[in-house]
Amino acid sequence: MSAYDDDLVTVEHLLAAHPEYGDARVITLKATEFYRFALDLLSERSAKVAELADGLRDATGEVPLPLVEDPLVRVTLDEAVSRLEQGFLDESAWTEVVTMLHLVSDAVQEAGRAVPPSAWEAFRGLTVRTGGRDPDPWLWAGGPDGGTPLTRTFLATFERDFLRGIGGDLLRPTERMRRQLDDGFAALGALLPELGASVGAHYVGVGVVDVRTEGETFLAGNVGRIPSVVFFSENRMAHPWRLAETALHEGLHLKLFDIQRSASVFAEPDRLPDGPKVKVPWLKWASMVAPNEWALDRALGAFHVYAHLVLFRRALQTRMTPELVARFGEPEADDPPSLYRFAPERARYLGEEILARGAGALTDHGHDFVTWLLDAVKESARV
Repeated sequence: MSAYDDDLVTVEHLLAAHPEYGDARVITLKATEFYRFALDLLSERSAKVAELADGLRDATGEVPLPLVEDPLVRVTLDEAVSRLEQGFLDESAWTEVVTMLHLVSDAVQEAGRAVPPSAWEAFRGLTVRTGGRDPDPWLWAGGPDGGTPLTRTFLATFERDFLRGIGGDLLRPTERMRRQLDDGFAALGALLPELGASVGAHYVGVGVVDVRTEGETFLAGNVGRIPSVVFFSENRMAHPWRLAETALHEGLHLKLFDIQRSASVFAEPDRLPDGPKVKVPWLKWASMVAPNEWALDRALGAFHVYAHLVLFRRALQTRMTPELVARFGEPEADDPPSLYRFAPERARYLGEEILARGAGALTDHGHDFVTWLLDAVKESARV
């Protein structure tokens, strides 16, 4: 329980401890079991997959946690299971699974099983203290050219799916960057102890990036093809409270991804791009990068973040003790990229719009999830 004696403790516990939507221990365990089940399911249909999977199991017969947490393993299994569900798991899909398991097997033999194999060569023992998991997430510390095929695959995925044609690099972190990352997560944990730890548990890896965009400053991001990994810009790491907000924001995207591994929020996710849209009144102009109408899944991702930023905003208003200011400095009143200032209005709007427009698209579980979040928004605004 938080050391703070205020009304926010109840709301923080509500958001961090719900067994299906908040408790990181339960949610990450369910996600882990999903990937172990996926590998078992594919093994039943392919002798080669079964052979490779058996070579990765430990003495108890389980695939070790670092392997099923590996971002490249996860995305490969996700795509294979998705094709299987749609009834067309073709030869190319089996080839992708077998190739990934071969690469993983080679990396495990080389490095052991203490860290997800796609990162072992490049993390060099560096970690980030997110306060939510043991061991701490790895910090990417490799150069631009990976030595092993698996590391090169990770870098190619970063280039293709994260940068998507925009100039940028994964940086080798300095000691100062490492301190900045630790300080930002520490600020979040000091302000919101229970929620900070809950969100930090969903991080498997962290990278520092230099992304060169025109007309705007890149802050941080993650991408579905590199799940459980967040890439932060140096700009966003320069002040503890900047990073605290951004670490919460990005960690909530990771949490939502893990939530959806064990329960369906939308009845037909593949149809969402052509389904109902939510207008975004704070985006006055539309572009390919920033449309001002969002599909329901994108609206849900934003709503999930804003719902928690309402609590972050209230905590900054009521929990900033002299000790926190002495340790982390004052929050910046004029930090333009910060979104928490707009959180109450935007969270309420998005939640109500998703319920109104997504009646036929949400599962019962999804409807309960959105309703629960909307109730939490109202509670946070009330205290």
